[in-house]
Amino acid sequence: MPKRIKSELLPPFPIKWENALKPHWEEEMKEALKAEIQNEYDKNIVYPEIENIWKAFSLTPPENVRVLILGQDPYHGIHQANGLSFSVDNGVKIPPSLRNIFKLYCSNTGYNQPKSGNLGKWAEQGVLLLNSSLSVKKDQPGSHSYLPYEQILNAVLTYLNKSKNGIVFWLLGNQAQVHSSVITNTNHLCLKTSHPSPLSAYRGFHESQLFSKTDEFFKKGELNNINWCLES
Repeated sequence: MPKRIKSELLPPFPIKWENALKPHWEEEMKEALKAEIQNEYDKNIVYPEIENIWKAFSLTPPENVRVLILGQDPYHGIHQANGLSFSVDNGVKIPPSLRNIFKLYCSNTGYNQPKSGNLGKWAEQGVLLLNSSLSVKKDQPGSHSYLPYEQILNAVLTYLNKSKNGIVFWLLGNQAQVHSSVITNTNHLCLKTSHPSPLSAYRGFHESQLFSKTDEFFKKGELNNINWCLES
C-alpha cells in the first residue's frame, strides 16, 4: 500500500467558474474528479502545490477571458509549476518550453527577453493559462494524463465557445488540439501549432506568429489588445 503523504485539502473551485461551468460539467463527475485529484496529492509528490491547482481560474474569471493558452501538463520539477501553464515564479530558472515561448515573444513583438518567467501579468489581463492536465507527479511528465481533466477542459471550451466576445485560442501541441472540435463559433480565432518543447518547437512553433496574429484579430474586431510586455 503506498505511503500516504500529508496533504492540504483541495481548495474550492472558484465560484464564478463553478457557476459558469455548471450547465456543462455534471456535479457527480466534478466531485469524482476532485476526489481523484485529492487522492493523488495524498499519496504522491504532485505539482503544482495543491493550493495553486485552480490558480489559472482564480486569476482569470470567466467574463474576463480574451485568450486561452492551452499546453500539455505542468512542469514536473521542484519549484517550477505555479498553476499557470508555462509560467514559473519570480527567481525560478526559465524552463526550455518557456524559453522557446520567449524567443517567439521577442521576435514577434519586438520586446526584450523577460528576466522572469512569471506570466501572471498576462493572466490578469484575461489570458487563461491552462494545461490539458492540471497536475503531474514529481519527475514523471504525463503521469496524470489518465485523470479525466478533459471534463473541465470540455466544459471551459463549451462555455467560452458560446461567448459573443471574440476569444483567441492557442492550442499548443497534439494534446491541446484534440479539443479544437469544440471551438465552432466564428466569432473566435483558433490558432494551432506545435508545443514549444525543444522536442517539437521546430515543427512550426517558432514560425507561428501567435502574438501578432492575436493582435491583428483584436484590431480587426476593434477590441483592445493584450499588453504582452512582461517587463515593467
